[in-house]
Amino acid sequence: MRKILLGALLVTLFASCSKSLEDKANTLIEEDIKKTLYHPETYDPAETQVDSAFTPFDDPVFYEKTIQLCKIGMSIDEYDRKMKSAKSSMSIWSGPYQSAYSKNEYQEAKDEYDENAQNKKNAEKKAKKLADELKTMLDKEQLFIGFKARHRFRANNNAGQIVFGEMKYLFDKDMNKIVASYDMDDDEYKTVQIVYKQMLGEDVQIEGENFDDDEVLEE
Repeated sequence: MRKILLGALLVTLFASCSKSLEDKANTLIEEDIKKTLYHPETYDPAETQVDSAFTPFDDPVFYEKTIQLCKIGMSIDEYDRKMKSAKSSMSIWSGPYQSAYSKNEYQEAKDEYDENAQNKKNAEKKAKKLADELKTMLDKEQLFIGFKARHRFRANNNAGQIVFGEMKYLFDKDMNKIVASYDMDDDEYKTVQIVYKQMLGEDVQIEGENFDDDEVLEE
């Protein structure tokens, strides 16, 4: 009987603590989110899920480094494209019987090729440095860094239409302030989540896909 009562007490305490964290999260979120809305007075919270946050994947520094690496990767692809285009132009304007115009066009293409080749080399160095930093962070023991929350809400957009928004927030350990916030519908955020899944060797599924819109609408 005592064990049953103790278990019930622990469940009650846990639920109370979770509710308290959720209340704190909602208070901070409402204050922050209204600053970004076209019509703050239409803000209507739908759901908040609070959980503990740990390194490295909840760490804003890890997030920013991942974004930087993705952008550098895109730059490298662009440098490659420009190098191929310049090389094609060089082959067109090269030959034993070049006119002054042909020589000029060839030199311009070669200069473009050399410039992009150097840019690619520099970008690859930066990418390697970032990749090494991310690996070091991944290899470290996970540390508790605060709390995180996934928050869904309704609000009117600039056209006056009711739309859903979905945000992720990171809070400090004392739940006193927001450390970082992300728009979960943003392409940048989705890209980072895909990269995280790949780092973990998991099937790619965008965080937030499991929300049921119909359930939220009924609230």
